[in-house]
Amino acid sequence: MYKYGFTNYFEGSLHFTGHDVVQVGPWTNVDISFEIDNLEIFPEGLSEPSALAVYDGNGELQEIIAHDEGVDCEYKFTDKEKEQINEYLLNIDLKHENEE
Repeated sequence: MYKYGFTNYFEGSLHFTGHDVVQVGPWTNVDISFEIDNLEIFPEGLSEPSALAVYDGNGELQEIIAHDEGVDCEYKFTDKEKEQINEYLLNIDLKHENEE
């Protein structure tokens, strides 16, 4: 992750601990919780990181947004972290979970 302006850069090894799927109109939001295995102390401005994946009405992933304490934050995911999140998302059956 890195803060806007490429400050506080680190490459996180994400360990996923859960997710929650919420339908908002035509959008499907997936809140993803994780721990960062290779980070002992969070950098300034980051205390409880998570991710929000947003899918459009056709089921296409539109965006992955970094959250801290459940809201947008100044951090962004690196390409490698986005790959880890995409891998995790591929294992989620969004259509089945939306029916529950």
